[in-house]
Amino acid sequence: MKNQLRNFIEILKLELDDLQEDIHTLKKICDHKLKDGLITNYVHMENMALYENELHAINSFRDILNETTLEGFESLDKLMHHIDENFKIAMKSCGYAKAGHICIERKMLKVAKYVKGE
Repeated sequence: MKNQLRNFIEILKLELDDLQEDIHTLKKICDHKLKDGLITNYVHMENMALYENELHAINSFRDILNETTLEGFESLDKLMHHIDENFKIAMKSCGYAKAGHICIERKMLKVAKYVKGE
């Protein structure tokens, strides 16, 4: 069980790296769309603010992962619940957009399915 929990955390960190790269790519695309006149400055600023918010949310989530000790968790589901509840608290206190939670939750479910062998 301990290996499964450790694998979950480590693979999830890799998935978070991938998610951050995707957001940086979206920021570049947004910059190009502004430059090409495909979006207004207002839309560009709104998009960039959301992307930055998501990046901050990912960093907060990563901090939660790094601070979580695996001892005391009887199952992967209990670990995931613990991490998710702590992240919900961070989201509320920091004002993170719901989009960040949705993306991270999808990554958590993807990694959990993989480490469970489903």
